[in-house]
Amino acid sequence: MAIIHFSKWRLIKIVLVLTALLVVTLGLASLVGVETISLKKAFFDSQSVEHAILFYSRLPRILLGAMVGMALSACGVSFQCLLRNPLADPFILGVSGGAALGSVLGISLGWSLPWISLLSFLASFFSMMLIYWIATTEGRLPVYTLLLTGVIYNSFTFAVIMLINSLVSFENAHRIWYLMVGGLAGESYFNIALVSGIVIFGVLLLFFQTGQMNILALGEETSAYLGCDPHRVRRNIFFAASLIIGACVSVSGLIGFVGLFIPHLMRLWMGSDHRVLLPASALFGATFLVIADTGARSLFAGETYSTQLPVGVITALLGGPFFVYLLKRRKKFKLW
Repeated sequence: MAIIHFSKWRLIKIVLVLTALLVVTLGLASLVGVETISLKKAFFDSQSVEHAILFYSRLPRILLGAMVGMALSACGVSFQCLLRNPLADPFILGVSGGAALGSVLGISLGWSLPWISLLSFLASFFSMMLIYWIATTEGRLPVYTLLLTGVIYNSFTFAVIMLINSLVSFENAHRIWYLMVGGLAGESYFNIALVSGIVIFGVLLLFFQTGQMNILALGEETSAYLGCDPHRVRRNIFFAASLIIGACVSVSGLIGFVGLFIPHLMRLWMGSDHRVLLPASALFGATFLVIADTGARSLFAGETYSTQLPVGVITALLGGPFFVYLLKRRKKFKLW
């Protein structure tokens, strides 16, 4: 991978443009929906329907969508660099499956959301360490062994989740189903603030690794020759990613493909320098998931269907064909 010359001014301009795009998207998304609302009433009349729609329905899921989109995209960049594989995604490595299993265990025990979030993080971190330990051979971490271990571990966790789902009450079974398809509705501001703090902390940890990611992308032997400790970089990325994914999955469930195609879109636009790619992907991923969730809550919410789709359905409908396209055109892209 050729590393382009790094310019702080270029990074600042990109961050400013994408931040402005995100802010505009947040504003427009708060106005879009089945019901047309007046911002004047929403802000100045706390007893109005507009106030309730904006502050108790739309705004929480908009903010949560921005945080989850940012988290998944940043983790996608990190895993694709770590594995030097453009098809890598946080879900493939089993981190999301482990986090989902932790959340499902918390739901089945009747725990409240903050404790479910903590259990989800612990489960994702334990899963990542277990996968890392299983895939490590004689002090090395072969990429394909790690991928295979992640896929098998995902299958195992989904089987356990289905077992638990068949034993819990109807109400908890519905919550588990909602967790598995991915959605952003119904969260409190406290939980959103908790997740936001964890996501921002984790993304900053990943950003501080971007210089090492550039070196690691050149190959393990080359990076070691250039003074980079690949094992230390991997451990740092594993810790930050499991922290982020655990927090997000506990409140949004499994939202797939965002960590796959957002980094690719940004890589085609920005290039492969991770010092630019990671913050650009994080900001654009936040914008994308807010737009996707706005579509999910608006497309079929009229009088004809009167329902709101989980945003995980929208991302899967977009990401599935993109994954096939990427798989067939991988050689042409020559991203690595």
